Amino acid sequence: MNERYFDVVERILREAREVNHDAIHAAAKIIADAIAADGIVRTFGTGHSELLAREMFDRAGGLAPIDVILDVAHGRAENLEGYAAALLHEDQLRPPDCLIVASTSGRNVAPIEMALIARERRVPVIAVTSVSFSQGVASRHRSGLRLAEVADAVLDTRVPSGDGVVKIPGVPVDVGPVSTVVGAALVNAVVVDAVEILVARGVDVPVFASQNVDGTDESNALLNARYRGRIRELG
Repeated sequence: MNERYFDVVERILREAREVNHDAIHAAAKIIADAIAADGIVRTFGTGHSELLAREMFDRAGGLAPIDVILDVAHGRAENLEGYAAALLHEDQLRPPDCLIVASTSGRNVAPIEMALIARERRVPVIAVTSVSFSQGVASRHRSGLRLAEVADAVLDTRVPSGDGVVKIPGVPVDVGPVSTVVGAALVNAVVVDAVEILVARGVDVPVFASQNVDGTDESNALLNARYRGRIRELG
């Protein structure tokens, strides 16, 4: 059965690559514009979607100005109205920042609320969501909107309803979730394009090197110093 899982992951990744060609470029431009203007890329997700928000933070080969808006309730409050607003510090989500919100179903209150707050503050929003999954369920936000409907760029993970992709006889629920695998591939593809855009503009690109490669401590320390105080987990 594990072979079946790999087969489905490969298929969905191919689909995601094809359908997101324009969206990846649009999202990359949003990020490049924010960084070129000395903004911060804020990321948010609740429950398991927080893994995608954290995937980009303090990452070897990834951008330095990434700030995770932490889901301190670990998904237990994702449908509590006002929860997203309570997570924000006063200086978060202000221009020239941008925001990436991950929610596979795109229906829950906190991700939608976070995106709406950003839009109100004129901060562009990138959604990482499954469009087909989202269209098949009702929004839990009082507006009736889904995450994809309040974003400036939408990265469609193509994840099926329920997330699991392998049927095993005797088990009533499909197993083998794919949202993290596909979502991580999409956000990292966006980072690659954003870096390319920044280089083309002549911007000094703030990318972390692996701390496990000798000779990288000084460059990483300089990047940490540059953004300390503006990124919560850097102190």
